[in-house]
Amino acid sequence: MQTPSNSPFLQIALLLLIAGLGLSCGCVSDTTAPAAEPADAGIRIITEELPPFNYAGPDGKVTGQATDVVNGILSRLNQKAAIEVLPWNEGYSAAVAGPAVALYSTGRTDEREDLFKWVGPVASFDYMLYARAGTGPGINSLEAAKKAGPIGVVRDDSRHQFLLENRFENILTCESDAECLRNLITGKTDLWLGSSSNSATIAQKEGIDPGSFTGVYPVRTVQLYIAFSKDTPDKVITEWQNALDTMKQDGTFDTIRQQYGMKTASVVTMPSSAGDQAELALSTMMAATDSRLLVVLRTYEVVAATTDAKTARWEKIQPLLTILETHEPDARTWYANPDGSYYTIIDGLTTANLMSRSYFPGVLAGNESVGTVVVSHSTGRNTAIVAVPVKENGRVTGILGASVYLDTLTDRLQGEIEDPFIFYAIDKENKFALHSEKGQISRDITTIGASSSFGKALEIIRAQESGTVSYEDGGIQYTAKFRTSPLTGWRFVVAWPEKA
Repeated sequence: MQTPSNSPFLQIALLLLIAGLGLSCGCVSDTTAPAAEPADAGIRIITEELPPFNYAGPDGKVTGQATDVVNGILSRLNQKAAIEVLPWNEGYSAAVAGPAVALYSTGRTDEREDLFKWVGPVASFDYMLYARAGTGPGINSLEAAKKAGPIGVVRDDSRHQFLLENRFENILTCESDAECLRNLITGKTDLWLGSSSNSATIAQKEGIDPGSFTGVYPVRTVQLYIAFSKDTPDKVITEWQNALDTMKQDGTFDTIRQQYGMKTASVVTMPSSAGDQAELALSTMMAATDSRLLVVLRTYEVVAATTDAKTARWEKIQPLLTILETHEPDARTWYANPDGSYYTIIDGLTTANLMSRSYFPGVLAGNESVGTVVVSHSTGRNTAIVAVPVKENGRVTGILGASVYLDTLTDRLQGEIEDPFIFYAIDKENKFALHSEKGQISRDITTIGASSSFGKALEIIRAQESGTVSYEDGGIQYTAKFRTSPLTGWRFVVAWPEKA
């Protein structure tokens, strides 16, 4: 028989008692391993004053919606980095030169595509021309803006590059949007190329009455990214993009946007009938788009056959186009000479030339063209071209055309196709012709990584006339149905999330 001191039951009881006493007095040490200290990201991160996306708060600390996203990415990677606030042109020059620089929030445009490596999108940003309230010039085209007084714009910003690309000469560059706004209010400039995304916020920070200036001409929308200098290793880009995608997938990204009063796009689980609903949405999308462009095409065919159109004289053609644009307010009508010079009813003879447009040689050869996606020289907006030749005695004497606004067409489709479906169309030159996120319109899809899930799906869509495909994008798994339009050759796509 065992003695009480040797009883295993007593030993266990004593151990439990000791453990209990130790816990109650705090004598037991915490064996949980401390979290690893964040490693230095090895990247110089630069931003500018661009509220509500990125700006210095009252305490001098960098804040804003895009800043919270950047800090969220760093946290998920267990990394740290200081964020510098610099004038845009300084930050931009540093990011172009490198080494190891990340610049946000940066508009991703065709002009910049090959200058950086990209992570995003983190936000979207529109271009809007502003004038002083009650005194601003009437602006209804880029040509009219070229003939106005000085236009204020931030130096080396995507809006500045947009003006240069469109051959503006009346540009006055500023170090910040706040300076541009002050110049507008004091009369130093007649226009400011700003954004409705943040103009009111900038005015508030500057103590300027938002009612003292007004938007006079909306131009376009671009998406904002984190731009990395080209020397940045691809591994870093992948890690940052994956972290951002995870933030979007788990709802963190939307939570940040909500904190700044921005629209969110919550992902919900689709019912089993999602495929049938997508088929209906796809048919609706194609019918609405093709019928819109077909009406324009048939109208222009009739007008091209008139005696006045065949005169090749602008004074005879102008009244015809005036009637057309009155009935087609969501398009800019134009007439082009065989040398590429062209007229609009708003501007008369413009300063631009259409000879370099991809559709122009074909129409000059006597063929109709429907659906080429371009940024309009006249309006600066993303448009789909409808163009028909005007012939006299078998010879093409001119071209009648319409630049149909794709952002307006997208708005109409958004009213027809309900969330959480997303939609887009790809033209024959591999650009997004339509997109639920309007900042993507006219983007070259070949810039989407061919090795990514989305990139591989786009290759399938481009290679086939119709079908169904699955892919991952932004951390979300989608199923998509697609079909090809016989009118434009566009691939129309409707996609939906497979699960929350």
